[in-house]
Amino acid sequence: MVIGDLCPLPATLRLLRQFFAQCPATRLDLHFEALSGPWERLHSGEADLIFHHLDQADLRFDARPWQRVRLVPVVAPGFLDFPLHAGITPEMMRPYVQCVIRDSARNGPPRDYFVVDGARRCTVADQFMKREVILQGMGWGHMPAYLVDEDLAQGRLLSLAGDHFRESELELVIARRRDAAHGPVAQRLWRHLLAGLD
Repeated sequence: MVIGDLCPLPATLRLLRQFFAQCPATRLDLHFEALSGPWERLHSGEADLIFHHLDQADLRFDARPWQRVRLVPVVAPGFLDFPLHAGITPEMMRPYVQCVIRDSARNGPPRDYFVVDGARRCTVADQFMKREVILQGMGWGHMPAYLVDEDLAQGRLLSLAGDHFRESELELVIARRRDAAHGPVAQRLWRHLLAGLD
């Protein structure tokens, strides 16, 4: 099972906890992957199930909407040499280090999201490291709101959202391959997860 980098871990693990408490003989093998890594693991058969965002038009997958994640562009106070305003452009941010997540996929071109062309980058493996890098004033970047809402409320981080850097939303899904054989435990788990979505 693969948990994608944007998934809120407490909510994800709560979905799994009850099922696996009732199946003590079933081994839970959890992996954490970023960007296109979860899709690659599902495609290759290395994962039976993923929690991640997914192109809903891809008919190779049986995917069910789970929850939405809001993404916010953030920066630490004092990181920029100019005051925050709604008209900040990508060109204005080019001189500043942008913190981005490293794509964990092993094959195919790496994917990037919200990247400013020509900006220096600090690349990290997960959202928790990214948050800390941004809090320390070592870069700026887009973060899941559930990880930074308190930082924004307390003034430890500031939102860059405006005319050019907007907040956005992604829908996270629970997905499995349609063409794969799913054993009895996997079928029970799927039914359990779908029941938990109601």
